[in-house]
Amino acid sequence: MADGTSISFIFIGVIALVLILGILIGKILSKLFGDAKEPNRQPPPPKPRRAVKAPTIFISYRRQDSGDATGRIYDRLVQHYGREAIFKDVDSIPLGADFRGALDKAVGQCNLLLAVIGRQWLSSQNESGARRLDDSRDFVRIEIESAMRRDIPVIPLLVQGAGMPGENDLPQSLQALVFRNAIPIRPDPDFHHDIDRLIKGVELHFKNNS
Repeated sequence: MADGTSISFIFIGVIALVLILGILIGKILSKLFGDAKEPNRQPPPPKPRRAVKAPTIFISYRRQDSGDATGRIYDRLVQHYGREAIFKDVDSIPLGADFRGALDKAVGQCNLLLAVIGRQWLSSQNESGARRLDDSRDFVRIEIESAMRRDIPVIPLLVQGAGMPGENDLPQSLQALVFRNAIPIRPDPDFHHDIDRLIKGVELHFKNNS
């Protein structure tokens, strides 16, 4: 009887050992060949977000009149919209190009023009002593005329405490400018508040007209 019992225990032990080995071998095989049986599934790519087109802004100004103020305005707008969205200087016009056509094309690629008006904007004179605005080749005049001809928004920015010029003080082609709603851009401590107000106005305009 003792020998029979011992044989039974040995038999049971062998069976248990075989089962354990089978389980271990199954796990090893599953780990080795599981990837080949079932391909690695990648999560679906996220849906692209709908791009919101930022306004493209042309800044018209006279360096002799408002270069410093315009530089600060430009920096704030670039910070908010990015450098590609702002066209400021005629330095961007290639050498040898017809500046009249280049300016007209640049304004045409924008959907808003900011006309920076300082204390000398109206009375600025050329080398001959003639008022620049009376010259049909004047850069500022060409820029604003082009924007009005294309009927894009023109926002006068009044800097250095300047006021809006009178209708009769402007060439006939620019007289409609006096009816465009202007915004003063004051020096510190009000500068950033005024620029924030300008940005909100620009974004509201494009939101309502998108």
